[in-house]
Amino acid sequence: MPNGDADVTLHARRVLPTGLARTLGWLKDRLDEPIQLDTLAAVAGVRPRTLEANFRRYLGTTPLGWVRQMRLARARQQLLAAKAEGSVTGVALANGFSELGRFAAQYRRQFGELPSQTLKAARGKSDATDELADETLRLSWRALASAFMVGPGPCNAALADAEHAQELAPHEALPKAIAAWCWSQRAAHNFSGTPQLDRAQALRLAGEAARLAPHDALALSLCSGALTLTRRLADADRLIERALALDPWSPWSWVRRGWLSAYMGDDDGALRELQITLRLMPFEPLRHLLFIGIGCVHFNAARYERAVRWIADGVAAGPESFWAERVLVAAAAHAGASSEARRSARKLLRKDANLTVALARDAWPFTRSFMQRLGEGLEAAGVPRA
Repeated sequence: MPNGDADVTLHARRVLPTGLARTLGWLKDRLDEPIQLDTLAAVAGVRPRTLEANFRRYLGTTPLGWVRQMRLARARQQLLAAKAEGSVTGVALANGFSELGRFAAQYRRQFGELPSQTLKAARGKSDATDELADETLRLSWRALASAFMVGPGPCNAALADAEHAQELAPHEALPKAIAAWCWSQRAAHNFSGTPQLDRAQALRLAGEAARLAPHDALALSLCSGALTLTRRLADADRLIERALALDPWSPWSWVRRGWLSAYMGDDDGALRELQITLRLMPFEPLRHLLFIGIGCVHFNAARYERAVRWIADGVAAGPESFWAERVLVAAAAHAGASSEARRSARKLLRKDANLTVALARDAWPFTRSFMQRLGEGLEAAGVPRA
């Protein structure tokens, strides 16, 4: 479990009360111990009824319900990583479950399979001498790093690795999910001249990956990213919430949660979620995407000078992400920096020669207001209308 502020494990979209944040910080290293509501209330410094109300308001569950969810998530992580000597009983006891039958029932409701099935599947994949599985894993994680650079070159490299991994292991979800997100990037960011075909590929692969691995938080997060860029926001939201329920500490899930909130116009939620991701993984390949995302949140809130600063830092760290310079140019124009906006627009057009205001306004699933102001800023900076 990562270090850092207690709120990195939260689904909350608002600032947490001090007592609630203190309770979560106290809990995170005590999930294997018996937990009583009165004890939690004493840690928070509030009455039990107040603590319960705060948990329901900010986390959508009860204090003991939250503890159970975290215990189940940690138990699944341990079962997936278990070695030959690992046992369901040992994992259950290590996470505070003393009644094995109840543990198995709760686990099955949460993850769709018994803990023994998870352990058996994990052991089946744990043979380091399996050269095919090893090569699939290497290609998939190399593709993942490239995919998160979100540029034409890295996107193509990620697709090549992901497609090779699919050939080696056609029933593995992760390579399909990576490829789905890459195809959606090609369509949304104008990396190719075939956006409709790219979107169709993205939707097909995302559907296959989600069916193959309904309990894999990373695969579901990437599928959510693909659905987001193909404008299936409701489906994307459902998948990313499922991913975070499965693994509340995944930066890969939190970054997609933050970007989806930004696209939907939820500035407060997006800012909080992207900042949570920064605490979880304050380095590449996520850092530049987080800076760009925070810049987009500021643009949506008409804080244009702040948008310029954040996006400029993000693009500097990930130069292939020139698609983000569209927002940078528009933000500079709206901030009154006309000369800088025109200079940046000329630089952008050298990288993205086919860019027009019409193409930019139709590219992303941001709110109508965001896209309208994006187009107005680009046009003011000299980007051709069509």
